[in-house]
Amino acid sequence: MTEIFLKAGFVLYAAAAFFIAIPPGVLKRGSEKLTQALLSSGFAFHTCAIAFRWHAAGRPPFASMYESLVLFSWAIIAVYFAFTFLYRASILRVPGLILALCLMTAALFGDSAVKPLVPALQSRWIGIHVITYFIGYGALSLAFMLGVLYIVSKRRAAGTEQLRSLDVLMYRLVIFGFPFLTVGMTTGSAWADAAWGTYWGWDPKETCSLITWLVYIVYLHMRILCGWKDTRAAWLCIFGFLATLFTFIGVNFILPGLHSYQ
Repeated sequence: MTEIFLKAGFVLYAAAAFFIAIPPGVLKRGSEKLTQALLSSGFAFHTCAIAFRWHAAGRPPFASMYESLVLFSWAIIAVYFAFTFLYRASILRVPGLILALCLMTAALFGDSAVKPLVPALQSRWIGIHVITYFIGYGALSLAFMLGVLYIVSKRRAAGTEQLRSLDVLMYRLVIFGFPFLTVGMTTGSAWADAAWGTYWGWDPKETCSLITWLVYIVYLHMRILCGWKDTRAAWLCIFGFLATLFTFIGVNFILPGLHSYQ
């Protein structure tokens, strides 16, 4: 059932992306509402896929790479909806769909077997730790996409107002995502103490998560106190996301440690 709902969500997201890609004027009025309806329906199916996985596994569905990819893509679309509601940030729709479809494609081609939790994951911390981390990841991945768009737009001599809007939205995404990243890392430390008897063991994934957190600390420091509102800030967001991506996926394959089971 999880696979069916996930595939339905994927198809609806892809359909929304298709309608977005059609040049303006080709479709009749109402295509905007149709696109939004497809995206909302896809998100509903996506949410149901996570709920059914949770029910089938009898545990929070955050214990494998497949489940992580499904949750990551869900968090990106959730942040998009939140920012659309708060700031009418429709510009996030295309970046959000691109990221979500890429992650869901990887999930659909991955191993979807339900696996038992290893002892270290059998903790009350798993829910808050993983969910907060991935909401933070969702916001920061969208900030990354805006950073890329900022650099491309500036090289194409975009207007000052457009660049300013991109910079402000990128900053708001980091401001939104950073507290979730912080809570995720803090609860992870509490979890580590319960599982391994120490709050911090310099495990490769712990170390990389700290580096990622520090990158965004530098971004916020330079943005707030030093007035970085240009290409330098955009590059910091890009670098921060690359560090996030390495922490999320790269560590598992390159630097084995206590988190290698993920």
